[in-house]
Amino acid sequence: MPTMQDNLRSHDLCRQLVAEPDPRQRAEAIAEFRALIEEERSSLQSPEEASYLRVAEMVLDFLEEALDSRDRELIH
Repeated sequence: MPTMQDNLRSHDLCRQLVAEPDPRQRAEAIAEFRALIEEERSSLQSPEEASYLRVAEMVLDFLEEALDSRDRELIH
């Protein structure tokens, strides 16, 4: 069961993921998110929860790719 502290941590990670200008810091936030997803996956209760985690993982993949692409465009 997620606690308020867990929700705040997730919220902070979301903000860091999207707003962080330093790619290394952002990569750390992404790694933390992936760890949270894996932690949740280890305590799954239903197939529906597994689907939500898969969608969360796909969104994270999309954001990572989009932000990395944005960074590459800014460099050139």
